[in-house]
Amino acid sequence: MIEVNGRQLCIQVRGRGPTVVLDGGGTGQGIDGGWGRELENELPEMATVVTYDRAGVGRSEGRQARTITAMADDLHELVHATGVALPAVFVGWSYGALVTAVHALRYPGDVAGLVFIDPTPTVPAPIPAALRLPLQFLGVAQLRVMAAASAVGLFGTALGKQLVHRSVINTAGAQPTEEMLELAASFYNTPHAIRELAQMLARMDAHLREVHQDMTRPGVHFPDVPTTVLTAGIRPERMPAKHRQHLDANHRRLADLASDGRVVVADHASHQLPLEQPHIVLQHIAETIASPAQE
Repeated sequence: MIEVNGRQLCIQVRGRGPTVVLDGGGTGQGIDGGWGRELENELPEMATVVTYDRAGVGRSEGRQARTITAMADDLHELVHATGVALPAVFVGWSYGALVTAVHALRYPGDVAGLVFIDPTPTVPAPIPAALRLPLQFLGVAQLRVMAAASAVGLFGTALGKQLVHRSVINTAGAQPTEEMLELAASFYNTPHAIRELAQMLARMDAHLREVHQDMTRPGVHFPDVPTTVLTAGIRPERMPAKHRQHLDANHRRLADLASDGRVVVADHASHQLPLEQPHIVLQHIAETIASPAQE
C-alpha cells in the first residue's frame, strides 16, 4: 500500500530495468492477475512493472475518482511516490487507456512511451444522447441486479456458470480461453467488484465527454515518444458496422495525437487481447522500451 492524495492505494512493483506502468481496463483493478498469467510473468523479465488498483477499487481505499482527470492525477502521484525510475512506458488497456492518455497530456515528463490496448473510444458512441443515457442507466441497473444475484451465489450454480460462459462469448466475439473464463467467473462471484463497475458505468458518458474535450483542444498532442495503438481484429458479431467504424476512427485519432503514432491490428484477438495474444503486447512493449527515442 502507498499513500496517494490521502488514500492508501494497493500497488505492486516487480522486476528490474526500465519502468513500465500498466493501467487496467474496467474499474482499474490491476492487481491479482487481471492482465493474464503469461504477460504478468514475462514482462518483469524485461522491465520494472508497476500495477495498481485505482482508488475505491479492489484493495485500494477511498472512493472512486469522479473524473478521468482525477484518476490521471492519482496515477502521476502514485508513480512518483513509488520511487521507480521515470520517465516510464505507460500501457493502458480499454478504460485504462483513457487514464493513460489524459495522464500523458497532463504530465508529459513522466512518459517515455505509450502503448494503448484496444482503447475505449474518447468519444461517446454514435447514438443520440436521448437514447445513450437511458441505455447507460439500464446497464447500471443490470449490474446492480447482477451484484444481488452474485451475493446469493447464483453464478456458482450450473445455470450461473452457463450465463457467465455465454456472457464472455457475447462480449469477446470469440471462443474464450480458460483464463478468460476463470477471470470472468471470479468477477461474477465477487459482488463488490460488480458494484464497483456499476459506479464507474454511471459516469461513463461524462467521462467520455471529458476526455473528448481534452483531446480536441487546439494544438493538443502527446509527448514526442513512441506511441502504439493495438486494436482488436475480432469484434462481437452483434456490433453494428457504424460502431466498428467508430472504434477504428477513434483508434486512428488517438495515434494521430503522437508525432509518429501507429495503429496495429491484432487480427486474431478480441477486446481481451492481453489474455488471448499476450506475446503481441509483450512485443510492442519491448519495441517501445528499445526505441531510439528512449536512449
